[in-house]
Amino acid sequence: MKETLILEIPVFHPDYKEEGKYGVRNTRGKRLKEVLEKCSEGYCMYCYSRVRVDRKLFAHLEHAIEKTNSPKLAECIPNIGLACPACNQIFKKIGEKKRALPKGIIQQFEEKCEREQREKPCTEPCTALKNLQNEYHKMPESEIILQPIGKSGDETGNALTLQYDVLKLEFQPANHTYKYSEKEKEFIETHIRRFRLNDPEYRTRQLYEFIKAVIDNEGRLPQYEYNNLVVEEFYRQISDKTEEEILKICECIYCSIFLKI
Repeated sequence: MKETLILEIPVFHPDYKEEGKYGVRNTRGKRLKEVLEKCSEGYCMYCYSRVRVDRKLFAHLEHAIEKTNSPKLAECIPNIGLACPACNQIFKKIGEKKRALPKGIIQQFEEKCEREQREKPCTEPCTALKNLQNEYHKMPESEIILQPIGKSGDETGNALTLQYDVLKLEFQPANHTYKYSEKEKEFIETHIRRFRLNDPEYRTRQLYEFIKAVIDNEGRLPQYEYNNLVVEEFYRQISDKTEEEILKICECIYCSIFLKI
């Protein structure tokens, strides 16, 4: 049962087909949203809530490194992710002015970006963008695991990712998968706090609803569109088990956690 209690939050890897096909407006913007929605399985890349409801996409194209830093970032495809309105317009904006990059660093990025664009598609993060990201993370209020670029630890080199502890009902640094330094753990914890992932007001209740439905159906997995990636990952963890095993797991979790809430 232990393997079902720690859920690894996946890393998002967009599958771009060709250069010049994507953008932020009109048809190109629609194509970009389609690619990002597919790689995130229809969830916000920051809070993991579903962004498509009743065939309507409630999501924004979100610039990881804010486009206010440089016009070139506005159409830099690897710098654009998919986020719900709250994460994009509220939580990500906290401290945005403090993260404004110096003009000298921006100038270096723009000059190097122009040279590299002639050599490789803009759907791949170029060296200029990677260098800019490193400078970005030196700024105040920049402890953000930018999506879909991702972030590697400066000390271990491991990908900074999250896991979900079912028994504690909380997001955590992915200690089950990677070994992090204390500084890297704090980076991830700050990211979690920024997007209010464990706050009582915003904490997902979808896992509770799913587990309750499994128990009510005597171990049969409900077939509906899940509203949070946590439920999707939990479903994957238990889907290969028998109905008896699934029922036992869900009853244990329900009795251990939800009856105490």
